[in-house]
Amino acid sequence: MSKIYLDENGYQEYLKKIDELREKIRKNSLDMSEYQSDDAYGDGWHDNFAYEQAMQKDNSLHHELDNKLKRLKDIVIVKSTNNSNIVDINTIVELKFDEEEIEKYIISGGYESNIDDDIPTITINSELGKAIYKKKLYENFSYKIGENIVTGKIVSINNLKK
Repeated sequence: MSKIYLDENGYQEYLKKIDELREKIRKNSLDMSEYQSDDAYGDGWHDNFAYEQAMQKDNSLHHELDNKLKRLKDIVIVKSTNNSNIVDINTIVELKFDEEEIEKYIISGGYESNIDDDIPTITINSELGKAIYKKKLYENFSYKIGENIVTGKIVSINNLKK
């Protein structure tokens, strides 16, 4: 499997997601017990839609938790170099696509991207993040989305103030 690159905050966020999954499993288990024993839901096994749904949810949650636990060994903790000439975590980059279009992103060492912010945040594990991470100012990059190859150039790098 491929490595997951996270900063210390991203790693803590990842561990928090594991704890949240464990809590969801615990709560779902309580629901399953209630659905199984309540006469209003059938005989506990047959014709009990609520119980069947809870079982499916339980399987899904356990699968997600197992995957996260297995991926723990693939995590590599990275630190910012504070070098303003390379794309690093905690930097804002401006990227030029297609001769005209310039887009601005915050590069994160976190676990999840957030493209809904005023300046979208992408992780170094996203396809775009992988393509530009540790690249230098004015360097070209490319990455694949589906069957398409996207190319661009790094036109600006600014460190975020912490």
